[in-house]
Amino acid sequence: MNSWIIKLRSFARKTGVIGLINRLRPAGSYEHRVHAALTAAVKPGDVVWDVGANIGLYSEQFCQWVGEDGFVVAFEPWTECCERIRERLPDCQWLRVENIALGEADATGRLVIGARSVENHIQTEADRRNGMVGSIPVVICRGDTACNRLGRIPNVVKVDVEGYEEEVLEGMGGVLASPVLRGIMVEVHFFKLEKRGRLTAPSRIQHLLKDKGFRTRWVDASHLFATR
Repeated sequence: MNSWIIKLRSFARKTGVIGLINRLRPAGSYEHRVHAALTAAVKPGDVVWDVGANIGLYSEQFCQWVGEDGFVVAFEPWTECCERIRERLPDCQWLRVENIALGEADATGRLVIGARSVENHIQTEADRRNGMVGSIPVVICRGDTACNRLGRIPNVVKVDVEGYEEEVLEGMGGVLASPVLRGIMVEVHFFKLEKRGRLTAPSRIQHLLKDKGFRTRWVDASHLFATR
């Protein structure tokens, strides 16, 4: 995705075109292509990472798809969502819930709690300047660090981190370089990236994945799917 397409998207959003398209889109169609692509990618016995698992909707599906010979890791920084995942899948022995955020460095930060759990995000400098309240401490970990600790490289990764997708990928360079990883689905939050001053991040993300040997395609307007 080149810079002029990114700028066109930004213009379309600011003029209300994207909002109109979203209202006209059939109910349930937004995630259909994503679900289909992930269904085809995940195999029984796979190791799957759900990065930004929220309340575990995809974690539950991944656990069903990989079966008891597989292994699913749900990375979720908000404790309440982690509890929801455990309540959703109380007897799944091949699920591991990691109450951390993935990022570009092993560090600590703060998680801003939104009105809805899907709005939660790592605190930005803009948040601090605006005096945004409702944040909690959070542990941030590189994907490579987490992989070394867990001892298993994922076969498939899903990333949905509300505008921090570039940092997540930068922190898992070793994982991305491994031929064990066959596919990675990234939800690219164009608006949130632009608000953070990272307008061209979608292009950088796509180039990063290509440099690691992946073929990339946009399964819809927001989801970039990379496969080997």
